[in-house]
Amino acid sequence: MGNVLEIVPLGGIGEFGMNCMAVRYGDEMLILDAGMGFPEETAYGVDVSIPNFSFLEEYRQDITAIILTHAHEDHLGALPYILKRFNVPVYCSHFTAGLAESKLEEHDLLGDVLLHRVEPRDVVELGCFGIEFIRVSHSLVDCFSLAIRTPVGTIIHTGDYKVDETPVIGEPIDLRSFRRYGQDGVLALLSDSTNATVPGRTPSERAVIPAFEEIFAEATGRIIVAAFASSIHRLQIVLDVAQQFNRRVCVLGRSMQKNVEVADRLGYLDIPDGLLISLPQAKMLSDDEIVFLVTGSQGEARAALSQMATQSYKGLMIDEGDTVVLSARIIPGNERLISRMIGNIYKRGANIIEEKRRLVHVSGHASQEDIRIMTEAVRPKFVVPIHGEYRMLFRHKEFVKNHLGYAEENIILIESGDVLELDGERAAVIDKREIGRTFIDESGFEEIDSDTVRERKQLAYEGAITIVVTINTTTGELLAEPNLVSRGVRGLSSNGIARSLDDDNDNVNLFHAARDVVVAALTGASKQTLADDSLLKEHLRVELKRFIQKKTGARPVITPVIVRV
Repeated sequence: MGNVLEIVPLGGIGEFGMNCMAVRYGDEMLILDAGMGFPEETAYGVDVSIPNFSFLEEYRQDITAIILTHAHEDHLGALPYILKRFNVPVYCSHFTAGLAESKLEEHDLLGDVLLHRVEPRDVVELGCFGIEFIRVSHSLVDCFSLAIRTPVGTIIHTGDYKVDETPVIGEPIDLRSFRRYGQDGVLALLSDSTNATVPGRTPSERAVIPAFEEIFAEATGRIIVAAFASSIHRLQIVLDVAQQFNRRVCVLGRSMQKNVEVADRLGYLDIPDGLLISLPQAKMLSDDEIVFLVTGSQGEARAALSQMATQSYKGLMIDEGDTVVLSARIIPGNERLISRMIGNIYKRGANIIEEKRRLVHVSGHASQEDIRIMTEAVRPKFVVPIHGEYRMLFRHKEFVKNHLGYAEENIILIESGDVLELDGERAAVIDKREIGRTFIDESGFEEIDSDTVRERKQLAYEGAITIVVTINTTTGELLAEPNLVSRGVRGLSSNGIARSLDDDNDNVNLFHAARDVVVAALTGASKQTLADDSLLKEHLRVELKRFIQKKTGARPVITPVIVRV
């Protein structure tokens, strides 16, 4: 490889979620974040996706450590799965470690993994790399950018950030450290692009407090607040305003309860004695004395809010007079789920307040003027937009070029799988690796390869055909008519009676024609093919596939079964 630095994103660039990046120099490699995503294939037994870490197998001996910028699922969620393959040390903040431990415990990995907790401005030396952890503001607490010293120059990976001088919890973003690196010289800035299409500054987390105070002042019934369980600033605001208006708080939903417990134990949440109560206690209070803090802002079917809107959640249902606050942004792809859930809430007679009606949510990501502040502080030689869909990366590039005076050749657009090479003077994409993704089933533990999910999708859209042929073991002669069973294939009904494809062929029986194709394929097969089950199955599958596709356009999953007598 020579004296060059390689940066390979395994996910999260050109897409939402699955943020994970390999940084390699010589025979040493760092993994920055290990995130999960939320795929469209949720109808096929898949809840989440993670990068396919098989790509890293060839570098097994080179991986030095995993560095986590913060504890959001799209940066942390794949940690157990990568650690099952590569047991290397993990470096992260105290709060991130608290949530990581919960995940590792669920996967029986907690005792096997070395978790290093670091503080802002700590510097960790790992081989040829020196990593300083720089405090940044985000919708979560205890978040870091990474300043990574390498033999070819310093790179800064922002992680998720915004420039918030008045966070609800903790200290503001450490711009002084960014400027210090800018004065010393930065080779490349890998910068969050999620809000690169949004002009102006991203509001402070405190900006939502007036809206919450108005809502609590107006509401006469129960208040139900749905937020991301990881939005610790937002949770603190709800707790504070609830106490201000003499309401008790009941936390519902597994992830919400876990995050509140971890944040409280580590001292990130300030919870007055007696403010939190159990569900049985909440049921005994008057409607104007209670706030429910719940999961389900994205319309997830099994989360507390969706269940309260459609059925009983532990004996609790949304009812007329309730006020439901959706204090979260819509993650792209979840629009339909959320719309359906909102409809169900309206059917129950409740009032819904979302960010389009009141300022009940602010983003945790840098808008254009935040990007300006970060870039001018760091003054990098190269800008590399990361995190977000390609349109966001492109708009990030356009903003930096048009408003900050960067030349086009110094702004490098990359996508997941690209190999970006830096030697101190130049930066170029030199290769493209096929990373792929792995899917996690609904249990949250079992990995499903992409071929399996692709086959499930094909079954859903195209149907399936099973062929059973009985042949003489010695001669290969067909002993009975082939048995074809069709399920969900257009033009072929399950009982063998073909539906008409057009007005000119009303009486064409595709089922029998398909069976004739199988007979002809058997008759024309070579002795070698007839003697080998695997060859014969593939021969029958290909012949029938061609026929079905030609006649109907369908591409069903075809499964031949050979019975030898």
